[in-house]
Amino acid sequence: MNRKSLSLAVPIAVLACVLAGCSVKTDVSVTGNSPAVYSHVWITAQEVWFNTSANAGPDDGGWVKFSLSTPATVDLVTDSGGNLGSLVTGLKLAPGSYSQVRVIPVDAAAALALSAQTAGAIYNAEADYVDSGGLTHQLPLELLSPDKGIGMQGSLSVPIGNIGAALSGATTPTTSATSSIPSTTASGTSSSMTTASFALDFDGARDLTLFTYGGASSSNGILLSSHASAYDLAQVGGISGQLTLTNLTGNGLLAIQASAEVLSADGTRHVVVSSTPVHADGSFMLYPLAASSSNPPKYDVVIHGARMATIIIKAVEVSLPSSSTSSTTSGSTSTTGSSATNTVSVGTLIPRSASPYTVNLSNASGPPLPAGAGVAFYQTLAARGEVPYVIEVSPIDPFNQNFANAESLSTGTIDSGTYNASGATVTLVSAAPVEKAGGYVVAASAPGYQDGPLTTSVAAPQSGTTAPPVTLPALTLAAGNSPGSISVSFTQATAGKYDHGELLLGHDGTLIAAAPLDAALTQGPGATVTVNGVPSGTPASLYYLTVRAWNSAAPSKLHRQSYSTAIDLRGSASGSAQLTIN
Repeated sequence: MNRKSLSLAVPIAVLACVLAGCSVKTDVSVTGNSPAVYSHVWITAQEVWFNTSANAGPDDGGWVKFSLSTPATVDLVTDSGGNLGSLVTGLKLAPGSYSQVRVIPVDAAAALALSAQTAGAIYNAEADYVDSGGLTHQLPLELLSPDKGIGMQGSLSVPIGNIGAALSGATTPTTSATSSIPSTTASGTSSSMTTASFALDFDGARDLTLFTYGGASSSNGILLSSHASAYDLAQVGGISGQLTLTNLTGNGLLAIQASAEVLSADGTRHVVVSSTPVHADGSFMLYPLAASSSNPPKYDVVIHGARMATIIIKAVEVSLPSSSTSSTTSGSTSTTGSSATNTVSVGTLIPRSASPYTVNLSNASGPPLPAGAGVAFYQTLAARGEVPYVIEVSPIDPFNQNFANAESLSTGTIDSGTYNASGATVTLVSAAPVEKAGGYVVAASAPGYQDGPLTTSVAAPQSGTTAPPVTLPALTLAAGNSPGSISVSFTQATAGKYDHGELLLGHDGTLIAAAPLDAALTQGPGATVTVNGVPSGTPASLYYLTVRAWNSAAPSKLHRQSYSTAIDLRGSASGSAQLTIN
């Protein structure tokens, strides 16, 4: 090759790198957190999309789409605590920065994928729920507009990779905006291969919404209302720990969780950024957590369960190695088979036992909360300058404005201490919180709304194990949002087929609002339902509709139907739709 040809080949090869990903392959995995009442939470994916815009809707431009010829199934129960469930490997994603990942799941009602069948599921999306009597229920995990996907924001980077590999013809350039991969594994690797690894993190403590419908006396439905995030694994670390469980007895052993919390933007409370179950051997791993080498973030770790005294470890710093080319695991208590890197350990802790009590909501007879609301129970350390920590959190039943299962709370005091980066044992001090032992302040939160005021309290009952129900104040829209309204008219394809139902309004797989359809279904064709007070005027105000409908004579024959037409309130305060229910 002469010098002129070589000079042309180099920029062409660089261009090929940019277009085809050169010697860079991208892997996508899933991890999650599931409360102890779930034995399996399966999600099956058929496509993975990427966009440089964090606010792009599913029908907007800019998406790079990869179809999986063989759907992949992950279990959020197994793939937790530092374990990552592989969704796809070897994607040829062009180098650059991406701000959103969108997973297109296979709906529970679709034909069972081979990967789901192999895993032992009977639905593509399934949650196996263990009731208070120990009976396991295999229920379809209901998804909001699954054809539009579950959107997850994050700061993701695909490096340019090795140009020499492109010069040697190791990759084939493509300019297609939509890509299809032949399998969920890369076709080959070489010593010059660079891999970008991303993880999608689901938190079932917030996202798995149990509910009742059709006159059932106990939970008979589960909805996924996703608040998942996407992480670049080159920019994360983790926090591990070990509990000695000898002081704890009863079925509370498997109902302990560890959460990483940071101060809220307004400084009034702490918020949970990640949660993980404590395993039967007492180990836990919080992963992935955003990390940095130049300005390492600090997390407060809250270890909690209804049958133990809460433990709070303050100021756990998670940093990256100084060299961008190395990645080490410093924690000594990682879960077997863990994929976590850059971890630190809080050491071995000995929790004290405590008695539990339960509490529920009474907002069905008071001000309604947004259908997608979660309710947190907070306690505050008795020291100057402290603000409340989230101890327990649960989503509400969106149709009944309560908890499908009453929330269990600890009556214990709090053991707290500060992390020592030298590795010294954390010294714990026991003290009652500001709210007193067994006392909590309670507040709701929901997408598009301001966090609720920390003015409602609950205390352990003087006798018995059930506290009076709590009524929370209504939430107000967050700054930048305006009250919007959506008007929807309905026609049944077969008149009179359904007499009960719910309209669900979702954004990126997250539940925003819901409205009953009973009256509209009995009125006949053209009956209209209006949903008021919907957040509008922001990039998140792009919605899609899902209908649940059934006949009271056979509630178990549930019909779920999603609609592809968007209700776009990003630049408008009102929207409408005409829907036919098949």
